[in-house]
Amino acid sequence: MRLLSVRIQDFRCVEDSTEFPITDVTCLVGKNESGKTALLKALYKLKPDVESKAQFEPASDYPKRKWRPDQPIPANPPAVTTKWKLDASDLATLEKQFGAGVIADHTFTITKGYDNKNYYALKTDDGAAVKHLIAELKLSEEEKAVSGGLDLKSIQNAVAEAKEIGASQQKLLDTFKQRYPNGVNAAVTQAVYQRVPTFLYFDSYLTLPGIVSVDTLANRKTQNKLTDQDQVFLAVLALAGTSLDKVHGSGTYEEFNSKLRAVSNQVTDMIFRYWSQNKHLDVDMRLDAARSGDPAPFNSGWIFRTRIDNRRHRADTSFDDRSSGFVWFFSFLVWFNQLQQTYGNNLIILLDEPGLSLHARAQADLLRYINEQLRPYYQVIYTTHSPFMINADDLLSARTVEDVVKKEKQKDQEVEHLLGTKVSTDVLSTDPDTVSPLQRVLDYEITQTLFVGKHTLLVEGPSDLLYLKWFSRQSQKAGKPGLDYRWVICSVRGIDRIPGFVSLFRGNNLHIAAIVDVQAGHKQKIEHVRKSLEDKHLLTLDNYTGQAEADIEDVLGRDFYVALVDETYDLRGKEQMPAAKPAGAPERVVKEAQAHFAILPPRRPEFNHEQPAERLFQRGDDGAKLPGFNEALGRMEKLIGDLNALMP
Repeated sequence: MRLLSVRIQDFRCVEDSTEFPITDVTCLVGKNESGKTALLKALYKLKPDVESKAQFEPASDYPKRKWRPDQPIPANPPAVTTKWKLDASDLATLEKQFGAGVIADHTFTITKGYDNKNYYALKTDDGAAVKHLIAELKLSEEEKAVSGGLDLKSIQNAVAEAKEIGASQQKLLDTFKQRYPNGVNAAVTQAVYQRVPTFLYFDSYLTLPGIVSVDTLANRKTQNKLTDQDQVFLAVLALAGTSLDKVHGSGTYEEFNSKLRAVSNQVTDMIFRYWSQNKHLDVDMRLDAARSGDPAPFNSGWIFRTRIDNRRHRADTSFDDRSSGFVWFFSFLVWFNQLQQTYGNNLIILLDEPGLSLHARAQADLLRYINEQLRPYYQVIYTTHSPFMINADDLLSARTVEDVVKKEKQKDQEVEHLLGTKVSTDVLSTDPDTVSPLQRVLDYEITQTLFVGKHTLLVEGPSDLLYLKWFSRQSQKAGKPGLDYRWVICSVRGIDRIPGFVSLFRGNNLHIAAIVDVQAGHKQKIEHVRKSLEDKHLLTLDNYTGQAEADIEDVLGRDFYVALVDETYDLRGKEQMPAAKPAGAPERVVKEAQAHFAILPPRRPEFNHEQPAERLFQRGDDGAKLPGFNEALGRMEKLIGDLNALMP
């Protein structure tokens, strides 16, 4: 089941966010106090992992400008409106239970307001449910005829009018009433709700404490006063395959300590796969008796400690003494791992300012974790104002969040009208503060092509870069590897510049590879480039096309590229490029396109081979609908795989 869109109304500073679409990973970008957190917290209340946090409270949640304590909160508009789509797995399960075609529309809405009830708008077909029930009861043709139409009222009328009620007809009526006491729609809706993903919310406050008094925690649990930090600690215990009750009542240290050692190793491996700031650390979790000289409440009973051992300095420190960024990163991975065990993959993850205390490179590690470990299985919605937490390859998934104030002149005075928090898909917002992180990430990506990275991939032009980026994302969406994130792609504007580039930066010990076109008369140039690079670090595009001459557009394939060109330039009818390659046309499809444009009417612009690449990148995932996409993706995956194989 996929969440398609969200609209938040009358919640704190949000009077009407407007409806905004949700993608695989949706980034809400906005400055401080713009309302980003309010959006996540309102959505979280729809179906939270902690039931006690599901309630809308008028005193704290309803906009103060509108709230009147002596008046009831209006039912409309609802605080949260969400649109969903059932996937193939959902439909198969529901139709097996209720009958084929019982769900008339695969998209539906769920709303929730201050009465704290969920309301569903789901279209169902009573007739399909009755038909399924008739088949299940195996009625004969004669019995079916007496049973009337395919809805409850028709069945009741048929049974009432029949002079002799057969056992089968009566059983049909009784079974229908038993299975659908409140109607088909209510029963199907209840089943759908069970399949709606649970929302998980994580912010900077959900961090693991470095030292915990197990006795004190047990008392808080008895009084039902567990804190957010307690919840993260309990997640660590669950990783160890135990619980607070078992720890509190345990009399054997060795058995539990061996479990903690195993979990320490597991957490170490999990953390340092994505924490690149310091690879010389180990996690050491301990459970031992308190020391009388320690401050209360850590001077009695059992004490749980999380220590970080630095192999380089041969010293260990308390988890609490580590950097706030490391504490957050560690806590998030532990917390999520446990909730994943509890709820499986039926989750939507809400992250409020994730990695705010992380260094820029560590934020890149967190983004890599989100893309590699979360995106394939969950939808993720997160807020940020950091340019390093925005995926430059997926800017169209960003949503700007602004606290909008409309100004207008009235009688020579400027009057402000507060419109509240608004969410927009327009990444080119007019508010400079809002778009600043988006501008910074674009600046950073551009400078990456000016100041090279340790692993530099040279391409001849911007279109090569755009195609590689776009198809890398499509490969990841298909559950396959994308281009290794360590490659920094640099456009050198021509094959002749590659040897000079390599010579210029050779002293920096860079790892350099190159992708080049193959054209007539370029053999000597290609050999010159090959000699300047390490063995097998020059990839020529003829190896991916079966052609003697090839550009990257030929790797995409003629069907895909021709459709892209037609769409880019809005070519229709006789102006379209021919479906089949004309006799005598150039082997390279770019040259064929240039020849085709040469005979078009003068009103048509000249062909620019970079514009189709820009169009594909702007179109986003929708570009996968172009003909020949699967074949193009297969060839590009081979190219990406060969590039990744060059990585150390």
